[in-house]
Amino acid sequence: MQFSKIKKRYESFLCKKLQGRVKLYATTYRKAHDNPASIWLTLDKQKILNADDLSFIVPRNILYAQLKEQHTLKPIPYNRDFNVMLGSPERRALVDAYDLAEATLMDRGNFESFYLYEAIIHYTQFPIEESLLSENVLIQALSMFDYRIGKRRLQNLNIDRAHPTIQQFYQIRCEAEGI
Repeated sequence: MQFSKIKKRYESFLCKKLQGRVKLYATTYRKAHDNPASIWLTLDKQKILNADDLSFIVPRNILYAQLKEQHTLKPIPYNRDFNVMLGSPERRALVDAYDLAEATLMDRGNFESFYLYEAIIHYTQFPIEESLLSENVLIQALSMFDYRIGKRRLQNLNIDRAHPTIQQFYQIRCEAEGI
């Protein structure tokens, strides 16, 4: 789907107080290897959320290398049968370390552009109840700006233990609504 359509669809879900103030942008770095991208949200021309491949991939790879060294993970042993290699405990340990590196960065609020792009697409297709209960931090954060959440429901949300990104979006919405 074209980004302009995704942008238009996302911005159509914004509450009245944030329409025109919150904007979604994207760019692709065409001369870099694998065309990394960046997607960001602004509020009154100030970035409030940034998902950038370059600022995600490098720290993830560094953290992954540290985890491999810290846990002394072994490389995948060669076998002519590819399925044996895929099912090896060494591969499973490496995949787990990689996943942990990604999860750690996302907990810190550092996201890859694909995660935000995917969250926006899914968010615009979900009912608001599903968005609020989603395990995806970005979908929950995006739902804080949704017109389908009224003031009363917004006040009743319990976000004390939520991810900092969700809390930030909640605070922005409450300030916009005068709560």
